[in-house]
Amino acid sequence: MNYRHSQKTVPAGFTLIELLVVIAIIAVLIGLLLPAVQKVRESAARMKCANNLKQLALGTHNYQDSNGFFPPGITSALVGPDGAYGEDRRVWSLYLLPYIEQNALWNVLESARASGSSMNGTWFLPGDPQLVMVPGWQCPSDPNGGKRTTISGNQGVHGNYAALAGSTAYNTTTPGGTNMNGLFYTASRLQIMNITDGSSNTLMLSEILLSPDVTSHDTRGRYWNQARSGGVLFTTLNPPNSPTPDVINHCQSISTAPCTQSDNNQNSSARSAHPGGVNVALGDASVRFVTNAAAGWQVAGTRSGGEVPGVW
Repeated sequence: MNYRHSQKTVPAGFTLIELLVVIAIIAVLIGLLLPAVQKVRESAARMKCANNLKQLALGTHNYQDSNGFFPPGITSALVGPDGAYGEDRRVWSLYLLPYIEQNALWNVLESARASGSSMNGTWFLPGDPQLVMVPGWQCPSDPNGGKRTTISGNQGVHGNYAALAGSTAYNTTTPGGTNMNGLFYTASRLQIMNITDGSSNTLMLSEILLSPDVTSHDTRGRYWNQARSGGVLFTTLNPPNSPTPDVINHCQSISTAPCTQSDNNQNSSARSAHPGGVNVALGDASVRFVTNAAAGWQVAGTRSGGEVPGVW
């Protein structure tokens, strides 16, 4: 009897060259896909930052509707050398708390101030409420965003948004910072009617980049205990993302946010991690993206200069 043995065909495996080709193709596809993913991610972050500015701008208008004027950029501390403990160091962003659905935090702040339990008017509050990162204060594009600690420990959260002080340095001698040509400065109490250049032609808020404390304080974006630095304000003295260093009395210079420490001629520029420009909010609460080389940037920093910016 003859037996026929069936033979099974064993599929051949991949050769080393075939595997290398497949791996190379996958690597190329990933290389092509990654920039697209990063672009989509940055686009979403930019939209988030723009929305934050929109909410802050609307809060500013709601504050004016309720109080008859825009909040002061800095309450009583002049821009210049550090002042004495106990002075009122509230800034524009803190005044907006009740108008951006943060009534509880505002009530804690005001209760602490009324009882005399806060140092420098706003910080070292019971329970460290100044460490709470308010939604809308942080831009996700900034790799240094979300800053809560300083070189000496904790002096409160730092935000990525600043208010327009004007088109010049905050001060030429120390102290200074009053009667600037923008909307928010030392002890300012301006109204919408003061924007004679037109609210759609005048800047109100912009993005700024933060710097981590390494060997010294950096008070840019510090919403608590501003220490007379003007770090929650910006000017149009220099264009957005300018290579010219900011001038602040307490700062830590980095490549994306260069800075020179000084009490005189202090100023801070609009900066962002978005390619090519910054998000800004105008006096009418609209939000635009302005390129680094936008024409008319400096004159858009004045509320009543009679200029036509042509920047939008």
